[in-house]
Amino acid sequence: MRQNLLRANSDLLRYPIREVVEIGKQLEKLGHFSMIWENIGDPITAGESVPDWIKGIVNDTAASSAAFAYTDSRGDIKARKYVLEHFSNEKVCTIDDILFFNGLGEAINKILNHLPKETRVLVPSPTYPSHATAEAMHAGCNFISYQLDPENNWEPNLEEIENKVRYNEQIVAILVINPNNPTGSVYRKETLEKIVAIAKKYDCFLIFDEIYHHMTFEGVENTLLHEIIGDVPGISMKGISKDIPWPGSRCGWIEIYNSENDQNFRDYIKMLLLAKMLEVCSTTLPQKILPTIYSHPKFEALLSQRIKKYEQRAEEAYTFFSKIPQVRINKPRGVFYLVVELLDLPYSQLDAKTKSIRILLNKLEKQTMQEDFQFSYELMGSEGICVVPLSGFGSHLNGFRMTLLQNDDAVFSETLEKIGRSITNYYGEQA
Repeated sequence: MRQNLLRANSDLLRYPIREVVEIGKQLEKLGHFSMIWENIGDPITAGESVPDWIKGIVNDTAASSAAFAYTDSRGDIKARKYVLEHFSNEKVCTIDDILFFNGLGEAINKILNHLPKETRVLVPSPTYPSHATAEAMHAGCNFISYQLDPENNWEPNLEEIENKVRYNEQIVAILVINPNNPTGSVYRKETLEKIVAIAKKYDCFLIFDEIYHHMTFEGVENTLLHEIIGDVPGISMKGISKDIPWPGSRCGWIEIYNSENDQNFRDYIKMLLLAKMLEVCSTTLPQKILPTIYSHPKFEALLSQRIKKYEQRAEEAYTFFSKIPQVRINKPRGVFYLVVELLDLPYSQLDAKTKSIRILLNKLEKQTMQEDFQFSYELMGSEGICVVPLSGFGSHLNGFRMTLLQNDDAVFSETLEKIGRSITNYYGEQA
């Protein structure tokens, strides 16, 4: 081409949750086996069925002409009204402060890309890759993060947050993911209140990714941003793809809080709305069905049943991995993921299923990579299980994230056994 088509910071664009699939597909083909995909939070792929009553609502709505039309650029008015009345707070938000997107991935990119290039958003580590990548691409350099502490149930390091905000005036916002992906933690109210206080003290706004706001286990209290934000400007991110087994709907929204309290923040929000207007609107169908599904008499039972299954999976996995000396693990308090930290992880190898797999793995492992990426490749090549390396979530720690979604009890237990065996064999004589 007459000009270079790649941005200078294109090497920052990464999404390990999907990238490991490319390697997994090659290994599947070479080994003539079917991979167990533990890399992505898709309940349908994991065997969960969509109830007929949900299919009926989708079918009935799709049969109406209105489902084929544009919505308001902010989103369907009935959907926004439902969100305001059931998930938000009229003390800090209005119906016009709710803006729908084609999934939160789009929302994340819009929020970051419309900030001035020199400003930064402080993100957690580990973090969901879309947040870290969007922040890095926006700034043109590595993202700035604060640590979640595995020795304290993955709670945020508050001292680090305050120090980074205090000594870096380019930080204009603090990102919190709660309930947390990838760790499954649900933060204490006191922790969240202190983060709000830091934002207020240093004149920052808050971004809370709360898409798992319904996904907490029995006895676990979840504090939402709108309950504690006071007069600080902020954005809450939510969506339907976790509450309803329909990740392909790509239906998320943001709730904007206290925009009137700061002229600069208000102008920034106007720019986000204009950017949405340039796209006309987000996909109509999932917005149309949102109020009907959430208000259906069978919805609460469905959600409760799903959460109970994930909690049982979490208990089984926690009990299993706790017996392995080379790992550190915290019991999830919500969400449908589990993080297993691999301590003092060496570079090692496992017995590959075939010679051709071994050759491919050897070729891959000639490249410089984090230790947990090599473990993940070896796990795929030996046991046919795909997990996401913990370092792929912007963490300096080694380990992996797996899901709690598998619908088949026997398959889930067998998956744990295979991973446990691989860990033991991988450490070898160091065990």
